[in-house]
Amino acid sequence: MRAIYLIARREYLSYVATWGFWLSLLSVPLIMGAFAGIMILAENSQPTRYFTIVDETGLGLTERVDRELNEGVQEQAITFLRLVAEQMNATDRLPAAEAAIRAEPGAEGVPEAVAALGVPVSIPEGQFRQNFIRVDAPAGDIEGLRPYLLGERTLSIDGDDVQLFAAIILRPGGDYGVDAEYWSTNRTSQGLKTGVRNALRDFLRGEALAEAGISQTVLDEINAINPEVQENSPERGRATAEVGIADRIPFIVGIVFSIGLWMVIFSVTNMLLTAMIEEKGNKILETLLATARYHEILVGKLLGLAAVSATLMLAWGGLGSGGIVGLQALAVATDVPIAEIAAAVFDPGLLIPAIGYFIVGYVMFGTVYLAIGSLCDTLQEAQSLMSPMILIMMVPFVIIMSTMENPDSQFLQWASWVPLWTPFLMMARLQTDPSLFEIIGTSVVMLVTAMVIISAASYIFRQGSLGRANASSIRKLLRFGRVADPVNKGSGQ
Repeated sequence: MRAIYLIARREYLSYVATWGFWLSLLSVPLIMGAFAGIMILAENSQPTRYFTIVDETGLGLTERVDRELNEGVQEQAITFLRLVAEQMNATDRLPAAEAAIRAEPGAEGVPEAVAALGVPVSIPEGQFRQNFIRVDAPAGDIEGLRPYLLGERTLSIDGDDVQLFAAIILRPGGDYGVDAEYWSTNRTSQGLKTGVRNALRDFLRGEALAEAGISQTVLDEINAINPEVQENSPERGRATAEVGIADRIPFIVGIVFSIGLWMVIFSVTNMLLTAMIEEKGNKILETLLATARYHEILVGKLLGLAAVSATLMLAWGGLGSGGIVGLQALAVATDVPIAEIAAAVFDPGLLIPAIGYFIVGYVMFGTVYLAIGSLCDTLQEAQSLMSPMILIMMVPFVIIMSTMENPDSQFLQWASWVPLWTPFLMMARLQTDPSLFEIIGTSVVMLVTAMVIISAASYIFRQGSLGRANASSIRKLLRFGRVADPVNKGSGQ
C-alpha cells in the first residue's frame, strides 16, 4: 500500500506542483467568461446599417417593409419579457406589456412595457434595437444610387457620414405583380433581404385574399390569433402544476454533466497516456519497476491522476457554487428561482451517480490508456493504437448531441446498455426517471466489463512495462496471414 501511495503522490504532485496546472485551472473559468462576454459584445456591437427603398409600384410597399422590420425587433423584446414574466410568475401582466411595445415603432415602447410588467431591473440601452434603418433615397434609380452603395459618396445622418448599405428597387411586373431588386456590396448579411421578401409575401397574399372576398380586417384578426398553451405536470396539484424554467433545468444539467464527464475522462486519460510514454522513454518506468510491483504502479498512476481530476472538479465546482450564491443575492429583487436552479445542480440524485460513473468510466478507460502507453515508445506509435479508443469515446458524445431534445428515446435506451458508453449516456437519462431495472442492469454490465478490462489491461501493462510486448507485436498480430518481407525476416521485423 505504501508503494501505491508514493506513486500516486508522485503522479499528483508532478502535475499540481507546477505553474502550468494552476494557470490552466484558472484559465478555464476565465476563458468561459471571456467567451460569454465576447458573444454579448459581438451581438451588441452589430453595426447600424442604412438602406433605402425606391418604390415605383405606388402600392405603399415601403411602409410594409418598415412594419416587417419593426415587428422583428418587437418580437425579440416580447420574447425576452415573456421569459422574465415566467420567472416572476407575472404572466397575467404580459398583455399590457405587449400592448405597450406594439404601440410604438421598433423598440421605443420597451420602457413602457417594462413598467407595465413591473420588472425592478433596467434594460441596457441598445438591448433591443433595429439594425436596419431606412433613409430617404438620395437618387431615383440604381445608377444614381451606385456611388452611395460603393462608398464613393456618403449620407449625412445625425451629423455623421455613413455609407448606404443596400438599396431596394420595387417596380410593377414579375409573376405576382411586383418585381423586386436588392442591391448591396455585402454578400453575407441576409436579414434585410429576408425582411423585404416577407413584407412582399404578406402583402401579395393579402391582395390575393382580398380578391377572394376576405377583407384586411378579417385577415388581421386571423393573424392575431396566437393561443398560449400552458404546460402542466400531472405530478402536482392544480395550483402548482405549471411547468417553469426551474423544472427544465434538471434535464439540461444532466446533459451538461454527461458532456463534462466525457471531457474530464478524455483529458485525464490522455494525460495518463502521455506520462506513461514519457516515463518509458526516459527509463523512469524501469526505476519504478525496481522498487514496486507492476500492479502497484498501475493503481498508483490511476489514483494520482484521479486526484488531479478531483482537484479540477472541486475547484471549478467551488467557483460555480460561488457564482450561484452571488446570483442568488442579486436575484432576490427579481424573484428569479436561483435557489431552485441550484437545487437541481446540486441534487444528490445527480451528483452521486455522476461520481460513481466517473470512477468506473475513468478506471475502464484509464487502464486501457495505460496499457497502450506501456506498449509504445513514442507518441507516433501510440496514435495508431489510440484511434479506435478515440472513436469509441466519440460515439456517446454524438449520441448525446443527437438526442438532446429526446432523452427518453428508444435508441438512447438501447445504447445505454453498451458498457463503454453507459457512464455518459446514463447521466443524460437520469432526469427522465429510467426504470430501476435499467439502472441496476446497466450498472452491473458496466462493472463486469470494467473488471474484464482491468484484468486484460493489467496483463498488457505488465508485458509492455517489462519489454515483452510493444506496438510492433500488436501490429504483427493484425497482419492476419500476410506474407513476411524476406528482407526483414531475419531481423524479426
